[in-house]
Amino acid sequence: MLQSLTIKNVALISSLSIDFDKGFNVLLGETGAGKSIIFDALNFVLGSKIDKSLLRTGESTMRVDALFADIKDSTLSLLKDLGIEEDEIVLSRTYSQDGKSTIRINGMPTTQGILKEVGEILVSSYSQHESIDLLKNKNHIIMLDKYGGDKIKNLKDCLKDSYTKFKDIERKIKELGGSDFERERTKSLLDYQIKEIEDARLIAGEDEDIAERLKFLNNAEKIYQTITLCEELLSENSDACINNLQQASGLLSSITDINTIEECKERLDSARYEIEDICETLSSLKSEADFDENEFERLDRRHDLLKSLMKKYGGTIENVLKYLEDAKNKYDELENSAMIIEKLEKEKDQTYNEMKKLANDLTIERNKIANEITGRITKELRELGMKSASFEVKFDKLNDITADGQDSVEFIFSANKGQELKSLSKTASGGELSRFMLAVKSIFAEASTPQTLIFDEIDAGISGETGNIVGQKLYNITKYAQVLCITHLPQVASFGDNFYYVSKEETADTTTTSIKQLEGKDIIYDLARMIGGNSISEIAIEHAKEMRQKARGKV
Repeated sequence: MLQSLTIKNVALISSLSIDFDKGFNVLLGETGAGKSIIFDALNFVLGSKIDKSLLRTGESTMRVDALFADIKDSTLSLLKDLGIEEDEIVLSRTYSQDGKSTIRINGMPTTQGILKEVGEILVSSYSQHESIDLLKNKNHIIMLDKYGGDKIKNLKDCLKDSYTKFKDIERKIKELGGSDFERERTKSLLDYQIKEIEDARLIAGEDEDIAERLKFLNNAEKIYQTITLCEELLSENSDACINNLQQASGLLSSITDINTIEECKERLDSARYEIEDICETLSSLKSEADFDENEFERLDRRHDLLKSLMKKYGGTIENVLKYLEDAKNKYDELENSAMIIEKLEKEKDQTYNEMKKLANDLTIERNKIANEITGRITKELRELGMKSASFEVKFDKLNDITADGQDSVEFIFSANKGQELKSLSKTASGGELSRFMLAVKSIFAEASTPQTLIFDEIDAGISGETGNIVGQKLYNITKYAQVLCITHLPQVASFGDNFYYVSKEETADTTTTSIKQLEGKDIIYDLARMIGGNSISEIAIEHAKEMRQKARGKV
């Protein structure tokens, strides 16, 4: 359950810390005091999308921390799958004006995705806004399956395993060429590719050698002319220069035991050897610089072939050779695949039959659950003042079996006698949808994972005796979970276990929301205020006492 909530710089809230308890927690206060902001802050720390407008005016950072304790084993098991093994959980989230956000679970950094998963395990939120989810057909089968508990879960797990196996077999068959026609077509393509690559007689790295040689040939004339000029410059004085260097070196040889002289002699020798080597290298390059048109055309054609193969099969000669190896292996597999495919096809048929049986068993079980909840939801709706309401779970069969079965499920509803049952989105008004959602939650609470349920003005459009029934039903949910509720109905509030009054205070330049827990007479006083408005009479107080006594007598 949610044990404490700490809020800083969220909308009208500057700094707030709230300790919640088990049972039915009721938030009271005038409209606009900031009750819903508290739930907005809670949703923020549970991983909802950031609403930048929640950052308090004039502040740079907002932060919310939530402590959850007394977590039941089934919830701990789900959290363990996310790597959370502690029996107390602290969620922390900040958002700064510059767009930066930090998220921590028990002090460890995490992502919004993980935070949202954890939040959905710990808390379910039900407001007029969230009731939109109830209008989405895709959520109906999820709700039905959750109500089905372990039996549905086990069937779905088995079906998921079979479905995964079936898809894996299909993939293997496809990799082996699929049908006879597809296999022969693939073999023909591979045969062409293998022959094309083998005929090229590729050598690793030859593309770079050819490119370098073509570059040389393309510049052969310039190279030849440049080397000739260099030779002329060197030949005019090279012999004399080399002889002079040699003589200078010999003269220095006569002086010994002086390190600097020895170093100069070595440098003279090195210069002489270097000049001689340069002359020989230039002479060799000049002899290669004769342009051979036949060589150029041959290398150019080879270069184009290599580029074409690399473009088709991998970008480098090494990748082309690797492709050749893989293609040969694939071809050999296809040559010997007939027997393997025959075996896989039998396994595929067997697995499909398993899937079909599991999907059928799942449909049967879902229908049983649908029949059970149909009667219960209809009964709940009538107790909530919708005497002529009708409810059914509509099933349609999908063309293909999926990992979730072969069922399409939709909740259909009629609020009035003689009216055709239709989709919730087409028939339910706002007030009717609130009551329908409460009816659904009343019967789904026991099967639900979250231990904390939030109801934000779910009693909208409800009054009188129906309010008493709503209060009773919200209290009944506390047998399975902690309830946090914002309400403006004294009939609903009178069933509360713990009461919190939310108010706001205006100063010259700011507005701040605060909260205090109510005890004893203050509870009666605020119930009386809800009954009679700001003018609280003795009659209203007596009425509040009576309402409270009746409510507590029913729980």
